[in-house]
Amino acid sequence: MVYTNLAKYHLWAGTESRKILQDLTPNEFKTDLGDELGSVEAKVQHILLALLFCFLRLNIDFPFFQNDSEKEIFHRLHLLSKNDLLTCWEEADKTLVSSMQVKGSTVTIKRSDGDTFCLLREDFFLQYILHTVYHRGQLNYCLKALGKERINADYLFYFDNLDRQMDKFQ
Repeated sequence: MVYTNLAKYHLWAGTESRKILQDLTPNEFKTDLGDELGSVEAKVQHILLALLFCFLRLNIDFPFFQNDSEKEIFHRLHLLSKNDLLTCWEEADKTLVSSMQVKGSTVTIKRSDGDTFCLLREDFFLQYILHTVYHRGQLNYCLKALGKERINADYLFYFDNLDRQMDKFQ
């Protein structure tokens, strides 16, 4: 149940993020906010790149980049417009959530020293959910620097949102 909730939370939080980012002007989206922050665009590209590499490692079909190498994906991501990046990110989130339903296998991960170790598939997915949470926090610093509304996507907010949705139907 926990992984199901985390997967649904991940999709909800990504949607909340994209709603705010959609309203940025192209200039705000690309503005370099310095060495520490970078740009919103670079953060979105990084989030998406991590998800796409996850899909490559697990041989998960993703229509945006079928049969591309990691180098080709990296290059193509940098050519996408703001809207295409946000759309691709949304589709990647949906793919991650649907792919998390497959349980019970392991993933071999390469260490920086060249050796490898195994990880449960669920824990591998958890890495990408947590990685995205980390970078959503960085996006909030970027949004603050731009004087924009920030992303309110804490895990508790997700459940609060669910509860409010249920109240509407009662």
